[in-house]
Amino acid sequence: MPQESVRREHYVGILLAYVEAINPTDAERIEMGIVTQESLDSGRTKPVNYREEDGRYRIDFWLKGKDESGRDVRVRHSLFVKNEDARPSTVGNIQVINQQGKTAYIPQVFFEKGKSPYEDWFSAPFQRARVGEAELLHFVNAWMNKKTEDKAVVLDFASISKGNLKQLHQILQSDKASYVKIMLGVRIADDGRRFQTVFPRLVMPSWTINYERLHKELVNYLSNAQSRNDYGVTPDMAYDRKLYRLRVYDEVVTTSNSSNMMHSNMQEPISQLDLPITSMHDEDLPF
Repeated sequence: MPQESVRREHYVGILLAYVEAINPTDAERIEMGIVTQESLDSGRTKPVNYREEDGRYRIDFWLKGKDESGRDVRVRHSLFVKNEDARPSTVGNIQVINQQGKTAYIPQVFFEKGKSPYEDWFSAPFQRARVGEAELLHFVNAWMNKKTEDKAVVLDFASISKGNLKQLHQILQSDKASYVKIMLGVRIADDGRRFQTVFPRLVMPSWTINYERLHKELVNYLSNAQSRNDYGVTPDMAYDRKLYRLRVYDEVVTTSNSSNMMHSNMQEPISQLDLPITSMHDEDLPF
């Protein structure tokens, strides 16, 4: 069956997924079914080692899990990295990162003294964060099931930002890699087309069952951004774990061109959010 004729479902909610590939080659992408030879030949598909005009390098984590009916769900989580200091905030605070992989924006005077103004949750020592470093380290820590108090994995960020992903592929092939939980949403274009998207601000270890922090991050994001992304949550919604059940977008959306318009009669989920990792399947089914 031609790639264009395969109907892909779009989802909102939390997906328990494993990393299937990182920047797969063209041949691997064809085998995975995410591009066709025709799209590669025509130039419609961006190259694997894609670099933005400003020099940022794109890292594609291809993630795969199952929905409640057992169908494959495959999504791409893209991060952009560059080996230069991250920009200060709008008020001039410096973005820093500590040994636990936590990040914060701190005033220049604290940065120069090497002290944290937020000792209750963000401790020194720290260093200046580089473009995309916080997001990448956050993902890798969740992927390797690191707890808050653990030291973050040490990444060769300078090498990675040049396109050398050997270290990430070693993690992928090791027994240290695990599942992650990611929040899926749907972006609606001006012409009504839908695109699967991932909420980038919070990737969670597989053992996470409390989504209150995710809810806070999501509500804050939706309250302060002109977003075309629908995550099945609106800024006025109180935290309810049922909001984060993985479900097909068409089952809950009341209109195809309005972000965050959802049915209110959400059913009690029969969910895989708490299923043990061993209950997941690895066979590559069509999607």
